[in-house]
Amino acid sequence: MEEEIRQVISEVPKLREIVPQLAADGDLWDAGMDSMTSVQMMLRLEDHYAVEFPDGSLTRETFASIRSLGAVLGPLLEGRKATTG
Repeated sequence: MEEEIRQVISEVPKLREIVPQLAADGDLWDAGMDSMTSVQMMLRLEDHYAVEFPDGSLTRETFASIRSLGAVLGPLLEGRKATTG
């Protein structure tokens, strides 16, 4: 899942140069992400995975790294599978 997340968020212009060489647990904020970029990233991930981040997960920590995004997206995707299938 981390590689797929990496591909999706690499489409965000400000992250295009940052994400390919960033470790899965590398801090996106320290690498140059700002709040507007985090919103763009969230919207791309929601569109790609057809999910919506719950309000409780809209934190700086959720969007800190590729790994932290996967930790939130994984259960959302599992929950979606359980309701559809």
